[in-house]
Amino acid sequence: MNRLRELLRSLSARIILACMLLEVAVLGLLVLSGAQLMDNALRTQAELRVEQSKPMLNAALAAPLAQEDIVTLQEILRESRSAQAIAYLVLLDEDGKPIASEGWDMQRRLPPVDSVLRLDLEDGFFDVDMPIELAGQTYGRLQFGIALHELRATARRLVAQNVLIGMAAILASLLLLVAVGRWLTRPLKELTGAAQRIAEGEFAVRLRVNSGDEVGTLTRAFNTMAGAIAERMQALQEAHALQECYLDQSRAEHARLAALLSAMTIGILFVDEQDCIVYHNPALCRLLGIDVDAELDGHAVQALARLAHPRGVAPDCFSSSEGAQGAQELLLTDGTVLTRSHHPVRNEDGHPIGRLWIVADVTTERRTAQQLVYLAERDPLTGLYNRRSFQNELNRRLAHAGRQGTQVALLLFDLDEFKLINDRYGHQAGDKVLIQVAAEVGALVRRSEFFVRLGGDEFALICEPEGPETLQALCDRLVQAIARLPVAFRGQSLRLTSSLGVALFPEHADNPDELVARADAAMYQAKEAGKNGWQLYDRDRDGTDEKLARIGWNERLRRALDQEQFVPVFQGVYDAQDGTLQHYELLLRLRDEADPSRLITPGQFIPHAERSGLIREIDRWVVSRAIATLAARPTLPAIAVNISGRSFDDPALPRHIENELKRHGVESHRLLVELTETAAVGDLSDAQRLITVLHGLGCRVCLDDFGSGFASFAYMKHLPADVLKIDGLFVRNLARDRNDLVFVRAIVDVAKGLNKTTIAEMVEDQETLALLRGVGVDQVQGYHFGRPQELHDCMAETGVAV
Repeated sequence: MNRLRELLRSLSARIILACMLLEVAVLGLLVLSGAQLMDNALRTQAELRVEQSKPMLNAALAAPLAQEDIVTLQEILRESRSAQAIAYLVLLDEDGKPIASEGWDMQRRLPPVDSVLRLDLEDGFFDVDMPIELAGQTYGRLQFGIALHELRATARRLVAQNVLIGMAAILASLLLLVAVGRWLTRPLKELTGAAQRIAEGEFAVRLRVNSGDEVGTLTRAFNTMAGAIAERMQALQEAHALQECYLDQSRAEHARLAALLSAMTIGILFVDEQDCIVYHNPALCRLLGIDVDAELDGHAVQALARLAHPRGVAPDCFSSSEGAQGAQELLLTDGTVLTRSHHPVRNEDGHPIGRLWIVADVTTERRTAQQLVYLAERDPLTGLYNRRSFQNELNRRLAHAGRQGTQVALLLFDLDEFKLINDRYGHQAGDKVLIQVAAEVGALVRRSEFFVRLGGDEFALICEPEGPETLQALCDRLVQAIARLPVAFRGQSLRLTSSLGVALFPEHADNPDELVARADAAMYQAKEAGKNGWQLYDRDRDGTDEKLARIGWNERLRRALDQEQFVPVFQGVYDAQDGTLQHYELLLRLRDEADPSRLITPGQFIPHAERSGLIREIDRWVVSRAIATLAARPTLPAIAVNISGRSFDDPALPRHIENELKRHGVESHRLLVELTETAAVGDLSDAQRLITVLHGLGCRVCLDDFGSGFASFAYMKHLPADVLKIDGLFVRNLARDRNDLVFVRAIVDVAKGLNKTTIAEMVEDQETLALLRGVGVDQVQGYHFGRPQELHDCMAETGVAV
């Protein structure tokens, strides 16, 4: 049924069905009319036969009947039945009695005579009677019956033929109508299909115009409509695509802004002109101690104070009348420090629509700043003031004393045989002793006195003594306090002693550098006097030319820094196997003021620089010059620079290295920093921190003069250097002293086990080089490859073999 409904939706199907119904009705009427005409024709034909048969029968039967010749009558009846296709014949006399019959049992009663011939008579016969007359006299009657089955069969055949002809006509009409319908509706179907394709998005569909009739006109109109739709759809799609692009950009921008605001650690608060919250980010809730899921939008800004954890947030701290646009601090009751600032928010017309509040937690920054100040001024191990603070304080006090005409005493002391404690019991034991000394001496120092740790085991105290007796009592207390300090390691009690030197301003020196040099000389005078005591500076005992020259070195080194009199020279470090250049080492020389052609070696001026504290500035100068050289020559291999032990606790040195690398755009792996092993072991904790920071910057670290210390192998695991440079003491006589070869081989084996590179310095001949190759040394350096020289354009680059 559903399929029929679907079929009848087609216009061609409805046209065909209507035509077929009309044709069936017409043909039905024609068949019925034909059947009626055919029935009438057959009945007329049968009646005509009857009428034609009556005279012949009357002529044949009249004479025998008059003669009552029954035999002849019977014979005539038989022949008449056979010849006339009559079903039965019964001859009756004048009295109506049957006297002869053919095809009928005379015992049976004759059927009634039919007045009208009909094909649907019940007995199947058309019963007729006629009088038998001769010469105007009636001798009897003849009743006979015409069989109707042949007429009926003929009628049925004719009806069947008509029906078949009608069905054939209907089928032919159906086929013709289908063909015609398809031909007529094909353009409509094409229009329908094209419209469906357009509905599906194929806007380029066009139909070919095949006729000039109404269908052609409709097709042209459809093509025009399709073109207009295509243009509008293209414009709509372009507009939609542009809108989607803008929408995607807006969504992405909104997502990025939301992610940014949500990820920010500072609090963001937007309020409208009525001080109602429009937006806030999660950080604001965290800073104020409000539940992150709290619904704040739409509430008055005063709700922040009610919902905030009770940490001292004032109800009006975010009101429109509170504060200027600059940042203001809020100190909460739990110690948290917040900064808040607000800025006006305006629309495109410049009218204010609200304010933006920015809240930041600066507690960590404040503490970090305090910590940085502390680290810049204090020694991280003992908590005492450091060398930088000492220099500033000494300059300040001497300037004040010079103006006031007062006296300043500088007490300088170190611990006797402290290095043995480090070597025997480890750096942790040494650090513990330094902490104990700082605490013990610090307890004796008055508020007006300035107690510092200069580095290693060296301490200093600046004071303004009231008189010689007061100064003597102070020195005695310090030396005795250290001597009484209980020190025990591994069940062994140790006696700790110190040597203290005192120099006075202005009696012994009139400037800070000379005063330090005088106190240092006095300290060594105390050591020469037997240690565990103190000594006031004695000019006579420090009156040799060599010591006077040492005092003058401070000014000489200062001039060298100011007037660029330091000269960097470079010596190559080569692969031990193939001789290719690996990197350069920058070695420092000082140009002689008396003879500019002469260069002074570091051994003559570095000790004075370390005592005066100028070594830190020299170290920075060397670092800056090395990095500038690398930047000027991008093809130059890495450069190694030496850092003094005095710079290990300088917190500004790593920042200086990082800033110089960034300023010159030099990759950090091109800078190799060398630390002297003895200095690193003597101040192990500071050396460890420095190495860690240098690794964080990406610089490699080399442990110089390895093997010269008392416990080199024991400290190797505590100093995570990348490179070990074997002390030249074991290399110079390697070909003549087999004990040195055993020691070098041991260093190489341990270094390879720890995945460290080894460098042998002071390689001066081919025989030594061959022995070093045999034990597996990675790199070599020495006069055998070339002496240190100033930088010039002909210097080799990485990978060049010698």
